[in-house]
Amino acid sequence: MRLQPLNRLRTWLTILRLRLRGDRPGSRFFVHSGLPRIEGRGRISIAERVNWSCHGAPVAVEVGPGALLEIGARAFLNAGVEIVCHHWVRIGEHCRIGPRCVLADTNHHPVHEGQGVRVAPVKLGRNVWLGRGVIVLPGVTIGDHAVIAAGSVVFGDIPPREVWRGNPAAFVKPVRAGEGYVRP
Repeated sequence: MRLQPLNRLRTWLTILRLRLRGDRPGSRFFVHSGLPRIEGRGRISIAERVNWSCHGAPVAVEVGPGALLEIGARAFLNAGVEIVCHHWVRIGEHCRIGPRCVLADTNHHPVHEGQGVRVAPVKLGRNVWLGRGVIVLPGVTIGDHAVIAAGSVVFGDIPPREVWRGNPAAFVKPVRAGEGYVRP
């Protein structure tokens, strides 16, 4: 695949910024149609062939001190994806993250007086697909090959190979997918 000159420049600038932070994205990482927003002093691990699309809205990544964001091989983050990582967020290989999705491992503020801020890992398995505008809250694990429908809010674990939708997200049906299946 040939990248357009502007996309090459955006990719190069993003790689330079990541390297200046001490992070090394994998080979064939590329950025399309804009520059992502990267904030914080935590670590970002990006495997090979990861693609960030910033068409219309930048991918926004906030990685707090001591936190780790891991993005698996061939994952795709669409326009406006926001990742808030204050502890650990892991996106598995071949994941497809739709436009305007939010993954947050913290609720930022206490809900009740005397209660602390909730910080808990977010983990997406292999070949997970999040539709447009999905919100994944702290402490959630989504199993391999799961599909979360557009606009859903996920605050509990999702088993492998299931479709979930709604607010709060609820089971819809099983997904037929062999172990080696990868969404195009």
